[in-house]
Amino acid sequence: MLHLVGNARLRSIHDLLGPLIKGRRMLDIGTIGHEFEARQEIGTFYLSEFVGLAGYVKGIDILEEDVARARAAGYEVVVGDAESFVDTEPYDVVFAGELIEHLSNPGLFLRCSIRNLKKDGVLVITTPNAFSMSRLLKCVFGLTNEPPVNPEHTCYYTPQTLQQLSVREGFEIKQIYFSDYDYGTRGVTMKRAFMLRVNKMLCDLFPQLSQSFIAVLGRPSDARDELSPSGA
Repeated sequence: MLHLVGNARLRSIHDLLGPLIKGRRMLDIGTIGHEFEARQEIGTFYLSEFVGLAGYVKGIDILEEDVARARAAGYEVVVGDAESFVDTEPYDVVFAGELIEHLSNPGLFLRCSIRNLKKDGVLVITTPNAFSMSRLLKCVFGLTNEPPVNPEHTCYYTPQTLQQLSVREGFEIKQIYFSDYDYGTRGVTMKRAFMLRVNKMLCDLFPQLSQSFIAVLGRPSDARDELSPSGA
């Protein structure tokens, strides 16, 4: 049964990851995200924080030039594809932040994650919530039935659809948390400020309407060890 944590929202992924990765082996998939230098400047290159917590941490990304910049800055980052990368030694924690919604074949990503995990390891995924209040409000106030989408996204998930995909690929969802971005109202239009206040109020009451959610997946003892071909 899918367990939704509805009594509180996580304000930061670090609240969850900190205890999970302390002193352990961690793989950060899609670690660059976008431009390495830009993320360093605004403080969203999370690998730098993971290094201080985990016993060992490696990052992978497909952005070759940014991987080279991260390596030059002293981080252990390698070029790798989330849908095919399998390391030589397994990890306690595999983390994929805001990644799965960009992938062409998320099933392959989950199969590779299984192979990169120890038997008792966990996969932590963060992804936008398909039915977040902010998207619904934009539909209402924008007078459109088409919610705003990122042109780089191939899919939007709910906890239930991610559960379906995860079970098909041999995972068990252990926990679902809801999280939201801290939107400020300074310098925005009155209309947007009103929408942000309404969004915060409703998400505090109903965390399932938050902007994103975090899924903690475990590998069952009978999970597949072999990377099978992509299904239809």
